[in-house]
Amino acid sequence: MKTWKKVLAFALAAGMSLSLLAGCGSDTTGGDTNSPAPSGSTAPTESLTAEVTGPAAWTSVDDLKGAKIAVQEGTTGNDVASAIEGTQISAFKAATACAMELMNGRVDCVVIDSNPAQALVNANPDKLMILDFPASEESETYAIATQKNDEGAALAEEFNTAMATLKENGTFDALVAKYISKEEDATLPELKPVENPKGTLVMGTNCEFEPFEYLTSDGTPTGFDVDFVKYLCAEMGYEVTIENMDFDALIPALQSGRIDFIAAGLTRNEEREKNANFTDGYYEATQSIVVLKPEA
Repeated sequence: MKTWKKVLAFALAAGMSLSLLAGCGSDTTGGDTNSPAPSGSTAPTESLTAEVTGPAAWTSVDDLKGAKIAVQEGTTGNDVASAIEGTQISAFKAATACAMELMNGRVDCVVIDSNPAQALVNANPDKLMILDFPASEESETYAIATQKNDEGAALAEEFNTAMATLKENGTFDALVAKYISKEEDATLPELKPVENPKGTLVMGTNCEFEPFEYLTSDGTPTGFDVDFVKYLCAEMGYEVTIENMDFDALIPALQSGRIDFIAAGLTRNEEREKNANFTDGYYEATQSIVVLKPEA
């Protein structure tokens, strides 16, 4: 009996010793886990920076193969995205609708011209970003489209002459500073009144393409193209009215005579030249890729 009591006492003493060692927080290397880490050291258990995955990690157009892409219908972005292997295209009337589709997780990205892409990001800076490579290596040229007849060709030449004047007198650069570069102190020259106008021209546009054409809070068309045309027509001796319509309705409206010309960030290309005359180019653009920002 005495022997059994001695064994029991020894076991209790050993257990208490182990508990005390555990309470000190010693590890197998002899360090004290309750002591603060040395200055400048990094905890080995987790990374400080999360790995970026998904579309935000894309590095080339090849990564877009098989992606779900939102585009503005009838645009160059639509054509570029459709040419990428295996893509599923969702086309919308407005660039803002493309952005909503992206933010709601129904598409992987938006392919759209560089400046409207930046406008989408500016409106949603905490959610959207532009990838640092273009959707296409080819740039595109915006031009004004006129009717495919002798009158349209003559009007295009009038526009060309006025465009050259606005570039020479600084008006074009002032428009770029205000609408494209977004310079806070940018000012536009006074728009001279048209005395004894030669007539009224009807401009067709699509006010879903900021900063080139969009609507103010009260529904008034504004933007680079809108003001550019006002200065051009004043220089040419015309008054101008603006018809806002769907982008893919612009060429048919021009062909039917409903409008006299199109100024809508419209890319001049061989297919469109079959149905319209075009002025000289006035702006070069590229196709950008907008994706969701990675979660912090």
